[in-house]
Amino acid sequence: MYGDYKEHWSKVDAKMNSAVHENYPEWKKAKERRMNGLMPASVTYVNEFGDRFTRDEDGRVSTFRYRHCDTTYSMTYDDDNMAVSVSSSTGWTWTKMDDNKGWLVRNYFDAWHVSIDECGDVVVDEQGLHCTTGSASNLGLPERP
Repeated sequence: MYGDYKEHWSKVDAKMNSAVHENYPEWKKAKERRMNGLMPASVTYVNEFGDRFTRDEDGRVSTFRYRHCDTTYSMTYDDDNMAVSVSSSTGWTWTKMDDNKGWLVRNYFDAWHVSIDECGDVVVDEQGLHCTTGSASNLGLPERP
């Protein structure tokens, strides 16, 4: 009786286990891409504060997650390697206006403008998101506690 159960269980496992059989080829392909170095953005770095960030192909920080909050920030850059938009996993977006007059801050329910005099440009490095003028809190961006 146990032999019948074991034989039946192994057939079900071999034929029906989608976690093993359907996803295995994708896992194997992803592992090969990592081993060949084709996915540099998938490497996560940790700074001395415990914050996590990834870099894009050009070496710029593409995502950043502070250790003290569960929010991930994703950045896009222009041709001059200046951040032009930041979006968070909580639904907030910061977009630099085309006329260089400031930043448009939006969430699900509201939108407002912050002038360039109050915040300047947003600079993203291994330490986090910073403003060149004033404070990141003027834009509602997090600051290190």
